[in-house]
Amino acid sequence: MRKYLKGILAACLVILGLAGLMAGLEEYAKSSIRVSVKDEALHLFDERSDSDEITYDVPSGGYLAVYGDGDDTEWNLIGDWVQIASYQNGADQEMATLHLEGVIEIPCLNIEEPVWKENSAVAMRYGVIRMRYTAGLEEPGNSVIVGHRNTVSSTIFYNLTDIRINDRATIRTPDGKRHEYRVSGTYYCSPYELQDYVGSSDVNEKQITLVTCARERGNCWRFIVVLVPL
Repeated sequence: MRKYLKGILAACLVILGLAGLMAGLEEYAKSSIRVSVKDEALHLFDERSDSDEITYDVPSGGYLAVYGDGDDTEWNLIGDWVQIASYQNGADQEMATLHLEGVIEIPCLNIEEPVWKENSAVAMRYGVIRMRYTAGLEEPGNSVIVGHRNTVSSTIFYNLTDIRINDRATIRTPDGKRHEYRVSGTYYCSPYELQDYVGSSDVNEKQITLVTCARERGNCWRFIVVLVPL
């Protein structure tokens, strides 16, 4: 009887190990798709014809959700793998149209991300977003740019906490202009303090505020980077 129980326990451990391995590989497979879509958007931006508006269609299926993006789709290991295989085989996909406002580059961190106009979970899978009601990328005032910190797949703002005072960043806009910035401050803040950093609508000079999660400090904590023009 004891050998029988040990056999069942060993089988359960094997099954759990395989499920964990598949779950880990699934995240990397989804990340590969998201990065591929992002890279295509960056290529489209580089090939622009100095237009004020660039639109791009991206897959919007819930299986491509990232942890913490607010997607209500239930986790389904087998179903997600079926969707991934379907995408790789070129099957029809649910698509969403996004508007590309610019590109942010932080060379010291090897970051280059599209900045989307849409404030949606889908947009945040393929780059970063400019928060609604904050200044445009070429307007005076505070432009708040938010992105996930995907540490598992090392994507988007995953290493933003490594940035230092006076590091450089660039915003490129569809009109071909490059806007150069330096880091003037970095901060960790609780959800109760966040509005003090991102709600500065009365900023007269141009400013970029980057926001990403900082779960190592606590639930809903954020890491803030303030960029000012050179």
